[in-house]
Amino acid sequence: MSEPLTSANVSAPLASQPRALRILAKSTFRELKSSGYNRSEILAFATEMLSLVSTDLREQSIEAAAEE
Repeated sequence: MSEPLTSANVSAPLASQPRALRILAKSTFRELKSSGYNRSEILAFATEMLSLVSTDLREQSIEAAAEE
């Protein structure tokens, strides 16, 4: 696959980011399917991603509250 998505390489204008993220999601989905993962495993992966994002947002919120 290509290089990982980081803040350093996601410097596209805001208007093109949703398209880039859709392409990344579609590519990841296709890669998982072609690697033999079934729908429930892909759903588990997506659920874990959402959990990680949720945890990160919660931690940022706690840090921001602590700075106030």
